[in-house]
Formats: sequence, C-alpha cells, structure tokens
Amino acid sequence: MTVRPARKQATHAGLPVMVESSGLYRRLAEAAAAGAGREGLREIAGDRQPPDEAARAAELDLAPLRAWFYANEKSTLEEADLGGCVSRAYGLSLDELVEAPEFAAVRAELSDRLLVAALRGDAAGTAERDLLDAKLLGLAATAAAFGPERSLGDVIGAPATLPAFFARLPTARASVPAPPVPPESDDEARTWLDDLGRAHRELLRLVHDGRHLVFSSVTAAAVPGAAAEAPEAASAEPQLSADAVAGLGERTRGVLDRLGLLAGDLRPFRAIPAIEAELHHAAGQVAADVRPGGTLAFDGGEIDLHRFHRAMGAGGEGLAADPPPAPQHSAAGLADLLVVRQKIKAYELGEFAHVENIMAGETRERSTRRLTQVEVTTEDETETETEKERDLQSTERDELQNEAEKHVKSQLDIEAGLQVSGSYGPAASFSSSVKAGSSTSTEESQRKASSFSQEVTQRTAEKVRERVRSLVRRRTLEEFEETNRHAFSNNFTKHVRGIYRWLNKVYDAQVFNYGQRFMFDFVVPEPAAYYLYGLVENPPQDSELVKPQAPATPDGQPLRPSYLTRWNYTEFVARYRVVNAPAPPPSTRTVTFSDKQDGTTTTNFGRSGKIEIPEGYAAKSVTVQATHLFEAGSVHNFHIVIGGQLYVYTDIFGAKSGTAAAEKELSISIAVTALCWSVGVDVECVVTPEAEARWQQSVYDAVIAAYQQQLAEYNERAAQRELQRSTNQQFGRNPLVNRRVERDELKKWVIMMLAKKPDLNLDSFQPPVPKTPPEPILDLDKANANGKFIRFLENAFEWQNMLYVCYPHMWGRRARWISALNVTDPDADFAAFLRAGAARVQVPVRPGFESAVAYFVYTGNIWDGNDVPRIDDDLYVPIIDEITTNLGKLDNGVPYPAGSKPWEVVVPTDLVLVQDVSDVPPLRDALKPGAPVAPAAGPAAAGTEVPGDASPVSGHEAASGR
Repeated sequence: MTVRPARKQATHAGLPVMVESSGLYRRLAEAAAAGAGREGLREIAGDRQPPDEAARAAELDLAPLRAWFYANEKSTLEEADLGGCVSRAYGLSLDELVEAPEFAAVRAELSDRLLVAALRGDAAGTAERDLLDAKLLGLAATAAAFGPERSLGDVIGAPATLPAFFARLPTARASVPAPPVPPESDDEARTWLDDLGRAHRELLRLVHDGRHLVFSSVTAAAVPGAAAEAPEAASAEPQLSADAVAGLGERTRGVLDRLGLLAGDLRPFRAIPAIEAELHHAAGQVAADVRPGGTLAFDGGEIDLHRFHRAMGAGGEGLAADPPPAPQHSAAGLADLLVVRQKIKAYELGEFAHVENIMAGETRERSTRRLTQVEVTTEDETETETEKERDLQSTERDELQNEAEKHVKSQLDIEAGLQVSGSYGPAASFSSSVKAGSSTSTEESQRKASSFSQEVTQRTAEKVRERVRSLVRRRTLEEFEETNRHAFSNNFTKHVRGIYRWLNKVYDAQVFNYGQRFMFDFVVPEPAAYYLYGLVENPPQDSELVKPQAPATPDGQPLRPSYLTRWNYTEFVARYRVVNAPAPPPSTRTVTFSDKQDGTTTTNFGRSGKIEIPEGYAAKSVTVQATHLFEAGSVHNFHIVIGGQLYVYTDIFGAKSGTAAAEKELSISIAVTALCWSVGVDVECVVTPEAEARWQQSVYDAVIAAYQQQLAEYNERAAQRELQRSTNQQFGRNPLVNRRVERDELKKWVIMMLAKKPDLNLDSFQPPVPKTPPEPILDLDKANANGKFIRFLENAFEWQNMLYVCYPHMWGRRARWISALNVTDPDADFAAFLRAGAARVQVPVRPGFESAVAYFVYTGNIWDGNDVPRIDDDLYVPIIDEITTNLGKLDNGVPYPAGSKPWEVVVPTDLVLVQDVSDVPPLRDALKPGAPVAPAAGPAAAGTEVPGDASPVSGHEAASGR
C-alpha cells in the first residue's frame, strides 16, 4: 500500500490554447497572485460579460478549419497543408490570417471561454469544441515549431495545458452549512434561567429576613359628610428599603429591570410571583438531555449509549453536533495495484477456554427463581367542619300620629204653623194646619296621620363543611420467574472431564498484481462515525435495551433532595418520566379577611376572630384597609389589633401596612364606636423552609421511585435477554455483509474528501409545496447535474479494488476512546472498523480516467469530453504520462511476487468447541515429573451413554458461540 511519486517522462509540449493578453486571464492571474482561492476566481469568471451580437457576427468562422482537421487527422502536417486550407477558406495566407485582428480576438474569446468552463463548469456543453478550436488556432500561430513529419492527430491530440496558477490555489476549508440558529440559543436560555433563580433566592431571603421591608400607609382625615377620596393613587404594600435595593446583585438587578420590576418602588410580594412565572416559562425553553443511557445491541455487538452520547458531546442535537474532523487533502501517486485475495480453508482448535469436571457419582444442577412482589396501599381521609352563625337584628320604629278633627254641626229647626178651626153649625166643622220644618247638620272631620317605621334585620349564617378524602391504592405485583436448568450428571464410576477450546479460522491468502495505477491515498478520521450515529439515532427494531442511570448532579454526585429547585426539577421529571410530579408551592400567598357593620345610630361594636394561615406558610406582613362614618361632634373610636399590633383609625381612613409573624393563625380584634364601618385585611405569607424541604423530598421520592421502576424493568429485560443469549446461538452477521458496510462507509468519506464537500447531500427533487401532500417530484435540472456527478465518480475509480486498513481508536477524538472500547462484534475485522480512530484508504483510478480525475481534483468540475486539458503541475502530469505508457498491462492480475504460493492466515474467533480430555495433547502431573496422566475413559454427558471419544454435553448445546 505504498504510493510512490511518478518518474519524469519525456512529454511533448501541447499546443498553446491560452492567450495571456486576454482580459479575463489577466484578472485571474492577478487575483491568484494576491492569494485568492477557487471561489474567488469563480466569482471573477462569473462576472465576465459575453460578447454582444455585433461582436459575435464579426468573429472568425472556424468551421473550415474543423472540417480540414477531421479530413486530415491521420495525415502528416506536410500532407495536410494548413496553408492551403487557410488560403481556400479565408483568401489569406497563413501569416496574414495570424496577423489579422479577427484572429487575435477569437483566440482571446476562446481562451476566456475555456477559463470560465474550467472554473464554473461547462454549462453550455461547448467546452470540447472550444478546446479543439483553440488548438487549431494555436497550431496556426505556431505551425513552424512542428516538423512536417509530425502527424496532425498527434499534434492536436496532445493535452492542452491550463494556466499554472490553478495548481497553486489555496485549499479552502469546506464547511457544513450551519443549522438555523434559534432566536435564543440554549446557552442564553440557561444563563437567563440561572439569573432568574439567583434573583428569586435573593428576594426571598430578604423577605424572610424581614428587616429590609418598609411598611407605609395611605390615609386621609375622616371628615363627616366629606367625600371619601384618597389624596393620591398610592399603595400601602410593603416595599424593600432603598439600602436593600442598592445591595442587590448586578444579575438580580438585570432580571428585575428586564421584567419591568425595578421601576419605582420594589414590592417583593409582586416581584417574586412574577419571577416564578418567568422561571416556569424559562425552564421549558432550556434544552435538556433527557435521553437515558442504555445498551444498544446490533448483530452481536453492543454500545453503551450513555458513554457514547457523553463522549460525542451530543447534548440535545444528536451526534452531528460534533462531527469528525473535516478532511483537508489527499495524496496522489503511482503504485502497483496489489490485491490480497483470501478464502476460508479450515478451522483449527486453539487454546483451552474452560475445563468442566464431573466427578464419579456427581450430579450438579442449578435452578434460579426470582420473585418480587410490591404492594402499597395508602389511604388518607381528612374531614373539617366549620359552622359560624351571626345574628344581628335592630328595629327602629318611629310612629307619629297627628289627628285633627273638626266637627261643625249645625242644626236648624224651623217650625212654623197656622191653625184655623171653625164650625158651621153643629153639623159642620173644619180645621186647617200649615207646618214647615228645616234641619241642617254639617260635620267636617279631618284626620292626618303619619306613621314611619323602619326595621333593619341582618343575619349572617356561615356554615362550612369540608370533607377531603384522599384514597390512594397502588398494588404492584411484579413477578419474574427465571428457571435456568443446567445439570451435569455422572452416573459412572470414573470421573469425566470436558474441555472447551477456542476455534480459529484458517485462510489461504495470496497477493495479486494488477499493474500500475494512479492512486489516491486518504486518511479517513473515525470511519465508522456515521454508521454508529445511525445505529444510535435509529436503532434496529427491538435492539435497544435502556439501562437508566442513577439520578445524579452534573458533577456526578448522587442526587440529593436539596439539589432540586424550581428551575431544575423538570429535567429529572422528563428524564425519568415521572408521573404526577408535585409542583413547587408558590413562594408567596395572600390571605384575606373582611368585616363590616351598617347602621344609622352611633353604637358600640366589638369583633374578634382569627385569620387562618395556610399550612407551610408564615405571615410576614399585614395590610389593613379601614373606613367608618360617625356624627360630627359625637364620640367615636376605631381600633384594630392584628397579631398584637395596634392600628388606630379613629380620625382617618385608608390603608396601613405592618409586620406579622405567625405560621398557623393570626388573631384579630376590632372595637368601633361609630355609625357604620368596614375593614379589609391582606396578610402576605411566605413559604417556610420546612415546606420547601418537604416539596424537595417529595420530588426526590417521585424521581427515585420512577428510576427504580425503570431499573426493575431493565433488570427483567436484561435477565430475559441473557437467558435467551445463553440458550440461543449467536451467529452475528455474515462477514461478507460487514465488508460491504465497511466499503460503503469508506467510499462515502473518500468522495467527500475528493469533492471537498463534507455535506454530501444530492437532492434531486423539488421542494415540497406548502399545504400539499409531500409527493416526491423530480427536478430535472438537479437530477441531470447530480447524475453527471454520480456517473463520473462511480466510473472513474476502481472501488472494488479499494484497499484500506483500520488504525486503533487512539488516532480519533480522545472523548470517544471509552465508547470505542465498549464496541464489540463477533466479526473481529468489523469490530476493528467500529473502534477505529482512523483508516488509511487507497483508491485506484480506472485506467483511462487519469486526466479526467486530475482535472476534477484541481477545478472541482467534470470534463465530459475525451480531450481533457491538464494543469501545468509536477504532481499529476508525470503520473498521467507514466500511467499512459503502461496501459493494458497486468489487467487480469498475476501472483506477486512471481511464482509465489498462497500462505495460511489464522484469524481468532469467539467460537468455542467442547472436547473430551482424551482428545487433547498429553497432560503432565507436576507432582510426578515424567509420569503421564492417563485420561479417564467413559461417557462425559449428563446421564447419557455415549462413545468414549464423544464430547460431553449438558443442558446447553455442546458447541456455542460464546
């Protein structure tokens, strides 16, 4: 696998096709001299403006020269008569044509086109014709330099030479396109989360201390009949003192300023809940590595995922976040293609692996049974009944009755009468009477009554009955029964001994020489990097056995309850998939109390009660809002006592704040002499350290319980898998398939290094249209371009003759050393490939493609034609010339050295074969020098009579792949 430099060959100078006086040539030469790379020259070539229509019409027509060349390709220069062709086609002599301005213009234009094609590719497909035209014009300009006996085909067929500055361009490091950067990187999000946690701790510490709280009041004079308006829109909430605010850390002040909490007075009981809300949001923005460690099995091999991810520095972005070192260059040279061919010849017994002894009359049997049962029953019942009744009834009745009665009775009796009596004799008499009577009676009665009655009845009945019954019953029956019966039984009178021996493979190997090749030599870093990445990110079905890691802090210490905080506990919840994880208690809570009394007369009122403080919290401050109405000039009082602190509102109304210190309840007492009054109390409470510790312990218990559940599941699956592996034969994968995997992976890296494209992404399809099915639609332009690239690289190299050797893991990234040591496989060569830190690869160029490959390496473009121009460079030109002179030799391969025979190669394996002690070489007894040990004869099986030379058997198969 040694690549040697080429020997200098006598080569004919090619025809001049480049005109150094052209504008593009000068610009490219100046840029290359200034240190510009290939991309810079491509930009200059892309800015070249093609000639206009008038210039194209004035160009010299070169069709006659092409026709002359095709007609006289096999003739000598003298027979071809270039001068006669020019005279007939253009009516000028050869010298007159060369001196014509059209001749110089078309040469310059062809030179520029070839430079553009070399730098940017032959998009128009005219490079082959342009090169022929440039050679014909070069022949016309230098015809005198060639002897007349030279063949026209040889002169035109000599490779054209591109400018030498192509070989001196600096190699730019190709980079993989960076993924889109999120608006806020993970580092910034984690820093913001740390700052929030720091600010939360600092403010909570100041509140717990209590000495840095400033209590204020917002009150006004209570004037009877005046409007109850506060003098200004202010708040009596507790504030942090100016000294405390000035003493805050710079990062805490930055958090408060970013959240808009630093403007004006800093009110901690508003700031702390705002920070907690931001903490909850920020904790969800930080990417956490929630992938547990585990063991990945693949065709007999295993990878420790935890160490693999840690070694690769994957974090939450997969292994692509830390790719292997980007390839920079490759070496080219000349070498004999020596291929080692080998084929399996035999298996041979190796050294002892294990000896099993069964004494006469001995029976040994192992049986394992494991049973685990867990049953947990938790029942909590809490019943609380509170009844509170208050009956306040007041009746005010004012009744005013005014009655006025006026009686006027007027009675008039008028009686008038006229009575006349007479007689007319004794026989007749008469009487006449007239009477009139008048009686008038007037009675006026006016009654006016006004009655006002007001009755006010207030009755408050409060009855709270709370019954909380929490019943948690969890019955987990985990039963794993493993019965692994392995028995040895010797029912005979002699001891039985069985020996397990390693099996080795024996190959016949021979070297064949396929002749000289243009070789490229690469050193590929970590050749199996992407293969392992694919296994880890997309493991084979049912191959991943996850082993959870014990909960630990980032520095590797065992997890402690005190380590869990409001901003990091979610990482452990996600990592161990904790169900019903307890949420952190709010750092502050507000408890309220209110009371009032309505009335119209000045009365003495008295109240007393208590304010319940939530469990796990301690009262830190009290804000009292109170107001009352009273009659001007009357005696009035308004006193409130909360937790032993007096608040006097006799002549004022508004709000006052003060200290409080209680963990269960606060007493409150109200004494009022007034018409009516109302009181409202807000008690600010802070979570106690004990409650915070209880929450940390509950989260810790939940995380540990989830971890133990996952570990139990893992142990069960691991035990089952081990049982299956102990009873089933493990063959691994066919070595021929492994060789194909190795070659495909190495071929991928080599193509990237050749093309200087670390991101080999050949997408030949159109991008999907939004809101439509993602149907693959071919992009013809991309498909043609990619097809050209694929066809050239597949045909230009003899990939089937690629030679490679894997180097140890120490030549790779140091972080990967530990994970590389854990990779195993039944195929020793494939295991070496998986562990390799680097691989040396030699790829031969297919005969006839030497110039095209050299052109591709220098320009990055593919030359589709046969007449490939070459760069004036001492590296490739001698190699190509030497290879060209030796084409066609040793195509079918001959033994190397001549007359050599195959030799045996012994390869160790993981296979073990059991053998009776009588079949092994003679044993010696150290206690009896020189006396041979007579092996015991007889069966070696478990209670089965077998021939004396048979191998002992047991509960397992006689031969296994362990």
